[in-house]
Amino acid sequence: MTDTTANGRNARGEWRPEDRIALAPINYWPPRPGTVLRWFLGFPGYLWPYNAFWLVVTLVTWTWLTPDLAAMKSLELWWIALLLGRNLALTVLLFGGLHLYFYVFARQGEALRFTLKPLATDSRRFLFRNQVRDNVFRSLVCGVPVFTGYEVLTYWGFANGYLGYVDADAGPLLFWGWFVALLILAPVVHAVHFYFGHRLLHVRFLYRTVHSLHHRNVEVGPWSGLAMHPVEHIIYFSTVVVQWLLALHPVNALYQIQLAAFLPALSHSGFEKLKLGDHLAIDGGNHFHYLHHKYFECNYGGSLAPLDKLFGTFHDGSDEAQAAMHRRLRAIREAEA
Repeated sequence: MTDTTANGRNARGEWRPEDRIALAPINYWPPRPGTVLRWFLGFPGYLWPYNAFWLVVTLVTWTWLTPDLAAMKSLELWWIALLLGRNLALTVLLFGGLHLYFYVFARQGEALRFTLKPLATDSRRFLFRNQVRDNVFRSLVCGVPVFTGYEVLTYWGFANGYLGYVDADAGPLLFWGWFVALLILAPVVHAVHFYFGHRLLHVRFLYRTVHSLHHRNVEVGPWSGLAMHPVEHIIYFSTVVVQWLLALHPVNALYQIQLAAFLPALSHSGFEKLKLGDHLAIDGGNHFHYLHHKYFECNYGGSLAPLDKLFGTFHDGSDEAQAAMHRRLRAIREAEA
């Protein structure tokens, strides 16, 4: 980084990691089996602790916080309200907890924070002229009901046999093998769906009428993750449709929904990592998506899938990538002129 100060920030108070953003090892060519295995099973790695944590949350949610599937065969207000209340509580606990940790109690201080610019107050861009209040309102009043709606349709579809629920006794090897495979692949499904849905939202009409609302959050905080237009919520959470087509059990679909619902809290935190003590830090891929909010026309997906690299929109945080992005955008403008 040029013009850095003693604390690693430039004159504008911006910080970025020393290492360039790299794609996940599964994208290397030729393949590197040893590297992939270490990344897959390592700590921290693909499975541990981040995705495993959310899988545990899903299993707890399904086992103790979800009605019996048979009870959801008909659409009734009591169980729909129960799911909505449960999802509101989980969202407040996670998004609100991270906001308190990073911005109210400032337990991590400025360490690993991308910019020192505050979240907006007294701004016409946001409801109530306040970014945090705007983000909380949009997340809870629209975001949670939309992903709860997908969850309701999922359970109702499985309970009535419209989706692929199969008794494990009918073929345990197939059932459990496919069940585990879909759990392992769920973060990849999320990454691929997110890229294509996100590129769709950057089509001029949809960007202007829908997605620009999310991009009002240039400086981001945890609540920014689900602060979207209702149409964007519908597109974003439609990732669960993949599990409607493939899954044999509703837990697969619930895991897909909860990944989509809860991953944005950390990826929009405004920090590179969540530090847990002196030796463990959870990486939510934040710098990758932070650059998208900063520059708009790069990093539409995530570092797990190679789609940004494939389509020429990958920004690894370096000065060279910045110059390449400017050349690409200039060529697009000249072609449209």
